[in-house]
Amino acid sequence: MRSPAGLHASRDSLYRTARRKRQRRPGVIPLDLLPRRCPICGNHTIIGHGRRLRPAYDDHQERIWVRRGICHPCRRTFTILPDWLAPAAPFSLHCRQQACERIADGCSAEQATPHCKDPSRLPDPSTVRRWAQRRLFTLWCWLKAGAHGAHFLRTPTILAWDLMAVCRILPREVRSP
Repeated sequence: MRSPAGLHASRDSLYRTARRKRQRRPGVIPLDLLPRRCPICGNHTIIGHGRRLRPAYDDHQERIWVRRGICHPCRRTFTILPDWLAPAAPFSLHCRQQACERIADGCSAEQATPHCKDPSRLPDPSTVRRWAQRRLFTLWCWLKAGAHGAHFLRTPTILAWDLMAVCRILPREVRSP
């Protein structure tokens, strides 16, 4: 069954429980929050394109369902991630926050390894060191830009924890002289 917008009504991010109450699933973006403007062509042509299972290792989960969208004119598919999950990173930003807090408390990278629901998926100490370096670099950049005491620097989001990833994934605009 299709809605007037052409989206499948059955692909909503909510599902019914036995008591017929709707319940949200963690990490899944609701269809009404799916971005509609395509970053490639700039048109409002993105429509729902299902979901896919993606790794999101931390102490609460191993994988989550993430929403997908497609722009038919561009023939591009987009994955919409929650703000606490970085692109191409299997560990959540909460996991990075745990590790960086332990390093700030004086633990070594080997001791600062965060807890994960699946103990076989613990990050390597070199990964923990890289997270701490990226966090320090990001904080330095935001403080240099004048973002003193900003709320988003305290919460585990990609803007606060990995500015290099933000710069890597955002499209660059060409400026003409």
